[in-house]
Amino acid sequence: MDAERILLAEGYSPILFPHQDDFSIKAKINRFLFLLKTVSKIKKGAVVVFLFPVYAAMNRMLIKRLARKGVKPICFLADINGLKDGDQALLTKEIEFFRLFNHFIVHNEGMRQWLHQQLPDADTSSIEFFDFLAKPVVLNRSFSREIVFAGNLQKSLFLEQLSEVRKSCPSLQFHLYGPGVTKKMKDQEGVEWHGVINAHELPSKLKGSFGLLWDGDSPGVPAGSLGHYMQYISHHKLSLYIISRLPVIVPYFSAAAQFVEKYKIGFCIASLFELETRLKGISPEDYLQMQNNMTILAEGISKGDGLKRALSEVERLLGNKK
Repeated sequence: MDAERILLAEGYSPILFPHQDDFSIKAKINRFLFLLKTVSKIKKGAVVVFLFPVYAAMNRMLIKRLARKGVKPICFLADINGLKDGDQALLTKEIEFFRLFNHFIVHNEGMRQWLHQQLPDADTSSIEFFDFLAKPVVLNRSFSREIVFAGNLQKSLFLEQLSEVRKSCPSLQFHLYGPGVTKKMKDQEGVEWHGVINAHELPSKLKGSFGLLWDGDSPGVPAGSLGHYMQYISHHKLSLYIISRLPVIVPYFSAAAQFVEKYKIGFCIASLFELETRLKGISPEDYLQMQNNMTILAEGISKGDGLKRALSEVERLLGNKK
């Protein structure tokens, strides 16, 4: 939704299929007629931005027809489900779809390198951080051992083993936000679930001192396909933590680690069982500096600077503005 708001503000016009919630034969025919009209209406050389994954078959058909017509599509890679799910068959289909296009907006350098392995001649630009059009938190947080994890909790089963992490560091407190919480997650001492809160209200509601980026089933290492996926993506929750003024904790091998080290906005670990040692090494002054280093990043993220910059880079490569 934030990406759409930014594109509209930048002068792009939406393509809205009619009756998208109606799956009757009549509605499908009307959508197909709209598709034909749209392909006819959009001129050769026009720029069309679309967000991938593209789930609706009619949308995929429209994009393919526009690409064949000579329209200039920009593929914004929000997710690559074949990589995320460890599904090689799906990944093969996704890569075949990518071959229809030359211009991509990616998350970061890790995703750029992966894409160039598949499409060596692709033009790419990077957002670095997902934009998050919410008001940044301005008050300084105090240093503590309270850690926030926000997101779709059901895919992060390592959260069911936080009691094991607390054995090595009993002073840790975890605050969970989002849907998909399990009984096992909630029934652990030192773990509190705060429910589901509207994303744009969330920054000012988060309780804690650090934001955690972690995925997979194990607190020892980000395991499985989701753990592997971390080396390619900029998590949306990374942007949430930055505008929430929460210094971040990330795995060493993740794509987010380069930003943590570059901008000095947190620290990297190989395992959640390292938290005790790493937190002991952080002074209140260090913590305040991490928060201060987030200020400029938070302002840019809250104004849509990431996508705006990436769009400008791709548009220059295309040789026109819209």
